[in-house]
Amino acid sequence: MFKHLGMSVFAALGLTAAMAAHADVQPGFYAGAGFGATKVGDDAFGSGVDDSDTGFKVFGGYDFNQNFAAEVTYFDLGEASGSFSDGFDDFNFDVGISGFSAAVVGTLPVSDMFSVFAKLGYASYDIDAHVSFQGLSGSGSQSESDMIYGIGAAMGFGQFGIRLEYEAINVDGGDANMIGLSGVFHF
Repeated sequence: MFKHLGMSVFAALGLTAAMAAHADVQPGFYAGAGFGATKVGDDAFGSGVDDSDTGFKVFGGYDFNQNFAAEVTYFDLGEASGSFSDGFDDFNFDVGISGFSAAVVGTLPVSDMFSVFAKLGYASYDIDAHVSFQGLSGSGSQSESDMIYGIGAAMGFGQFGIRLEYEAINVDGGDANMIGLSGVFHF
């Protein structure tokens, strides 16, 4: 059993080394922008909540090599909106999330043009809320920070590339995530 496990590990390392030698990623800076479908959820939200929206992000980073990069991002995940009743009055609300993140990105090249990646980092964001009822309204903002993580796939065409990825933040009392498409330009 250990012989088969050892051979499997050896084969996997050999395949990884062959793919790494085949990929052509040079160290350097990159920048990009993307948009996608977002979902802003909260465990306290009930029925009557539209928790999906369109979000966007702008990011930049540095490729240290073909397998490792560092990235900073500004993101806006849109808003969750809805209404609820306490039996006497109807309340309308919306909650939006936007902020900055810094992450490390691990990439595994699959071919010359295609790679898969995962990211793990730290996000600092604002939760903006607005509530109204009976002609009265109020709003507030709260700053939070938490881990951000994601997975995705990238396709490269020379200096230009595209990404399809899933990113999520575990916000206080709920979660926020985005499935997005981004364009990337390598300098």
